[in-house]
Amino acid sequence: MEKKILALSFLFLFTYSLCQAQERFKGSLVGGVVLAQLDGDRLAGFNKFGFQAGAKVNTILTDRWSLGIELLYSQHGSSRTLNDSPAAVFEKINLNLVEAPVMLYFKDWKFELGAGLSYGRLINYSATDIFGEDVTDTQDYATDHVLLNIGVGFNFTEDWTLDVRWSRYLTNVQADPGAGTFIGKNIAVRGIYNL
Repeated sequence: MEKKILALSFLFLFTYSLCQAQERFKGSLVGGVVLAQLDGDRLAGFNKFGFQAGAKVNTILTDRWSLGIELLYSQHGSSRTLNDSPAAVFEKINLNLVEAPVMLYFKDWKFELGAGLSYGRLINYSATDIFGEDVTDTQDYATDHVLLNIGVGFNFTEDWTLDVRWSRYLTNVQADPGAGTFIGKNIAVRGIYNL
């Protein structure tokens, strides 16, 4: 009888701990579009459209504060428009990254403000010159990047959030500093489904 009481007590404590953990952590799926540009490539504006998708987990610290980590696939780069300088040698630069942002969030009413840093790993890239030629082999871009992120989200319901995030590379996209400085900037508009 004592073993049954001990086993039931253990089962109760284990279930209670799982319930507490579920209140402590919140998982989400993330998907949206990215408007990107590179400072230094002589192409202006956030004209490069890309996608961002992944997942995130927030640790609830208090009613208003949480700490989150994400794992994302992100498309960055730049793209020419008719108004860009004729001195710009690129038509388009595509950068595909795996990104891991760590964000601190403050929530008030239905709004959530976030700021943090992310590590981005360049998994592949391509570049096209103004004549439409593939010049990827002539380019050498750095593989490891650190980005600054600032964002705001609006919680429509408990399940759905619309998030807008601005990010800026703190590292040079160019692997060789002698080739110039490309600094990426992005605006991501994302839908977040809270599990």
